Amino acid sequence: MAGLVSSAMGQQTQNRNVEDAMSQAPVPDEGMAKQQEMMPGEEMEEGSDDPNYIQALAFAMDVLYEKEAAKNVAKSLRGAQDPVEAMANTAYEITGIVDERTEGRVPDEYFALLATKILEEVADIAEAAGVQIRPADVALALKQMILRYLGEQGIDTTQLQQAMDQVNPEEFNAMAANTEEEPAV
Repeated sequence: MAGLVSSAMGQQTQNRNVEDAMSQAPVPDEGMAKQQEMMPGEEMEEGSDDPNYIQALAFAMDVLYEKEAAKNVAKSLRGAQDPVEAMANTAYEITGIVDERTEGRVPDEYFALLATKILEEVADIAEAAGVQIRPADVALALKQMILRYLGEQGIDTTQLQQAMDQVNPEEFNAMAANTEEEPAV
C-alpha cells in the first residue's frame, strides 16, 4: 500500500511540475502557430492546418522542451511502476492543461488528434528516458485516456471498454514489426 501511495504522490508531484511549467508559459498565439514548422519528409495530418490545433500543439511542445517540463516527465516515467498508466495520466493532464490554456479553442473534431500527438510525444520522452515502450503500450495508454475522458463526461463506458478489450494490443506490436521489415519505397 505504501508503494501505491508514494507512486501516486510521485505522479502528483510530476503533474504539478508540468502544471507549473505550463502556467508560466505564455498563452499561445498566432506567432507560436507560425513557429510550428514541418520537418523535411513529415506529412501533413488532417487537422494540422487548423490554426487553433497548431497553436495548441506548439504550446505543448514549447512547454515540454523550451520550458523543460520533459525532464520532469522523463523522471516520473522512469520511476513509474506502471509505465502505461503513467503515460496515459501524463498525456491526459498535459492535454487538459493545453485545452484550458488555449481556452478550448481546438475544434472538437481535432481534439482527439491533439491528445494522440501529445501521447506520442510522452511515449517518445519515455523511450528517451530508457523506459521500454511498445506500440501496444501506447495503444493501451490511448484506450485509458479515451475511457477516462468519456467517463468524466458522464458517459457509461462499459460497452466501449468491452469492445476495446476485444482488440488484442499485441496486434499493434505485430503491425509495427511488419512496417519495420518492409523496405522503404
